[in-house]
Amino acid sequence: MDKKPVPDLLLPMSKPTKAINKLIAAFRTASAPLEIKGKESVIELNPVKEQAKVVLVLDGALNIYRTADNLRFVRAAAPNLFGMQGSPFRYNLYQFRSEKGAVLETLPFSRAMELVSEHQLFKEVLHFQTYLSDFQAYRTNLLISKSTYQIVCAFLFELELMPPEQRLRTSVFNYIHEHTHLARSGVMKILSDLRQGEYINIENGKLIAILKKFPREY
Repeated sequence: MDKKPVPDLLLPMSKPTKAINKLIAAFRTASAPLEIKGKESVIELNPVKEQAKVVLVLDGALNIYRTADNLRFVRAAAPNLFGMQGSPFRYNLYQFRSEKGAVLETLPFSRAMELVSEHQLFKEVLHFQTYLSDFQAYRTNLLISKSTYQIVCAFLFELELMPPEQRLRTSVFNYIHEHTHLARSGVMKILSDLRQGEYINIENGKLIAILKKFPREY
């Protein structure tokens, strides 16, 4: 077992739901339903030879994957919106896929910017962009130069913060693997050790609870 300490989990700022809802309310004066062809439909925010667009997530969620290796970056649940950066570079780094049942609307990026100006929503945009930037930094900090044990512990904390109904539908191993691509053997060994030490309660592959503080060394 390695001897790297497990740092305290630093979490990004809370999702600014109030700011997001204000932006969505303004954008819906000009948005239209976005047709979804099926589960895991890819949403193009900056289609070739088309206007960049903003996508509103009104119900359900989008799953965001890193294009290079298909690593799942995050599940972004409603209310949410994407496309405010207007950056083709950023959108090429990630792929946005809709979940089954997601309700989405869209409007051109240029019109969204006009509405921000008309409704004086610059503060809300800044608040939302700060949240996105913080979350990306959090994910980077979580995955880079960390041991397998540190990463597994961090994602167990993430699972614990989920609403219970969502957490109890989520496989612990699948959640960690989709977000990290860590080897199954290493992840399962750590989970088994944490269960035997009565640090976590897992039933049928689902996290029931974290029972006590994880050891700093593994």
